[in-house]
Amino acid sequence: MDNPQIKPLEDIIPAFNYSIKEVIKLSRDIKPLDRRFDSVISGRKSTRLFKQLELAQIGDILWYAAKVQDTYQQDNGYILTHRGTASAGARHPIDIIINTPVLSKGDFYYYNPFEHSLNTLKEFGGSNFIKHVNSIVDTTNATIIWFVAHKYRTQAKYSNADSLVWRDAGALINGIQMVCIAMGLNSCPIGSLGEPFISDYFNNQEGIVGAGGMLIG
Repeated sequence: MDNPQIKPLEDIIPAFNYSIKEVIKLSRDIKPLDRRFDSVISGRKSTRLFKQLELAQIGDILWYAAKVQDTYQQDNGYILTHRGTASAGARHPIDIIINTPVLSKGDFYYYNPFEHSLNTLKEFGGSNFIKHVNSIVDTTNATIIWFVAHKYRTQAKYSNADSLVWRDAGALINGIQMVCIAMGLNSCPIGSLGEPFISDYFNNQEGIVGAGGMLIG
């Protein structure tokens, strides 16, 4: 694998919109994380036993780990964002989709990090995907957080960009786990990319693939 290199001139990023049927706004009344940082670091671990989360708890996790906190628009129109987890070149190619028993057993929701909302995906066909995840770790009561990689966002700025995309996914896993520990919640990364379910849903569009995920609760 070759090292990533910044391109002399960035590529144009194609427009993309999720197919959604409902928008659920999450609360912005976020509870502070008051656990000592050294306790969070030493307490980090994966646990495979979960409890059903409230929607407010899910919103707090997403706020701290993935919410857009600041933006900067480049000359070419691309919007760079600052969030709770690091991203190569501030490209943030990883989008988050969620399944949670507090809302629906079958639906998946796209997390909009600009609006802090969950958006019901049309015709995701989540039951087979949930069975796939459950075959790896028991999903009883768990909220599924899954990563959808839009690799072209990073590839527009860097050649040999794949390793950067995977590192972004790892940063999200770590960030979400740290927030869960700070909130007294369990989490467990899943050893699957979520393929072919993710690619199939997006009609195998070039540059959009599953990038792993985790259970929380």
